[in-house]
Amino acid sequence: MPHFHSSGRIQLVCHLQRDCPHSETRGPSAALMDMVSKKTLVLCASCTRAPTAGSTLTKISQRSTPTVSNCSLLVSQYIIGEDESAVVCPVIDVIEWNTFEYLGNAGEPQIGGFDWRLVFTWHVIPEREQKRRQSKTDVIRSPTMAGGLFAVSKKYFDYLGSYDTGMEVWGGENLEFSFRIWQCGGSLEIHPCSHVGHIFPKQAPYSRAKALANSVRAAEVWMDEYKELYYHRNPHARMEPYGDVTERRLLREKLRCKDFRWFLENIYPELHVPEDRAGFFGMLKNKGMANYCFDYNPPNEHEVTGHRIILYPCHGMGQNQFFEYTSQNEIRYNTRKPEACAAVDSGTDYLTMYLCQDNVQNIPENQKFVFREDGTLFHVQTQKCLQAESNSYNGNPAPLLRPCSNSEYQKWFFKERS
Repeated sequence: MPHFHSSGRIQLVCHLQRDCPHSETRGPSAALMDMVSKKTLVLCASCTRAPTAGSTLTKISQRSTPTVSNCSLLVSQYIIGEDESAVVCPVIDVIEWNTFEYLGNAGEPQIGGFDWRLVFTWHVIPEREQKRRQSKTDVIRSPTMAGGLFAVSKKYFDYLGSYDTGMEVWGGENLEFSFRIWQCGGSLEIHPCSHVGHIFPKQAPYSRAKALANSVRAAEVWMDEYKELYYHRNPHARMEPYGDVTERRLLREKLRCKDFRWFLENIYPELHVPEDRAGFFGMLKNKGMANYCFDYNPPNEHEVTGHRIILYPCHGMGQNQFFEYTSQNEIRYNTRKPEACAAVDSGTDYLTMYLCQDNVQNIPENQKFVFREDGTLFHVQTQKCLQAESNSYNGNPAPLLRPCSNSEYQKWFFKERS
């Protein structure tokens, strides 16, 4: 472990629901600062401007427990000045909610990503990053951070504009900060040798009513034209009040930050960018069964595939009723990540969702549909058309393969919003 030395102080910011010891120096190298209010956790940025001689800010959320040695390792590269423009996150271990047992993470660390709902996601380290690293102890470049756990040069944090103080509580601020780090010349890294335990509560002890507004602010400032992909999947977000972002846009201009296309191509090329061609995305509705839409609602975020598509009354909220028909003849459910594509299992007439193929040359035949001019969805492999039928699956209407006809129940069309 590198020798830990600092002529200044490390600033530790903690968020607490109850009173804790007053903010004071805990020795020559540390300062503890308390954030009692839950109203706006992201406003802890203002704490970094409090009087302190230190050069490093280490942010640890209220439900996380580091060890002194791991904290030292996490910030050591900043203390010795190796790379001031890097922001480093630890590997996040789990502390069991009921027993407080520390469950270590012995597996391969994962990187952070996001889907087009602007929801943070975890992913395996891509091959390109594996090749770049020389050893298992080398830092791992990550497109995004989970938030709440990172170390950064205080000078660089201030240079980047700290947190967006127009955001409240938490949710969205981690992606906004991640975009800003990369687009404005920094780097975001996960240190495989640094571990911090985190308690994941069954229910947050405070409201996150502003999480949507936070995400909209991130989209409006950093995502350029790609923000439309977010709005397509979250139509209600267009109507969400998000405050004034003039100062944040001026900050981006002042720092001469790169555009979001650069971020997607260079930092997160693994993320599929939807085509969203006019007339081929949104709610997939049926003419014969009025106001019924394709609907896919997997049981949880970890089981995106393996379940059947049903028909359900259209709600116009995107999410589980957002689909895209691609130029590769796929019906994609690309609201979440990983993305799922509609397929027909051998011997059945139902639509089941399976992982989409990244390589367009490898798209399975059972995932190919032709959206014909008459509105029919023609399944190439079976030579049949999708038809809306009632009470066909678990009591719900569903699209099923049937011999093609001129029935209105075989006519489909996309509608972007209600």
